[in-house]
Amino acid sequence: MGDNIRQVVFLGLYNGQGMQPGSWEALARITPGKEFIKLVISEGKVHGAVLIGDTELEETCENLILNQLDVSALGDDLLNPDVDIEDYFD
Repeated sequence: MGDNIRQVVFLGLYNGQGMQPGSWEALARITPGKEFIKLVISEGKVHGAVLIGDTELEETCENLILNQLDVSALGDDLLNPDVDIEDYFD
């Protein structure tokens, strides 16, 4: 991709739409000039995501949303770039 072209992916309830106010939280990881990742989490489960840039998390986030796996044990490590979250769900 060129310098000015960024992939943008919206999955599920990416903005908490339709969810009760205060019933969800957003986890975010921002690497300026490279990526933006936001996950919408409620009751330990991922309900939506916004992925901007080459995050390589599209399939993983989609599976987390569809399978409604409990990710609460991961806490903030869910977005830790040093943790391969795909390993938890294989």
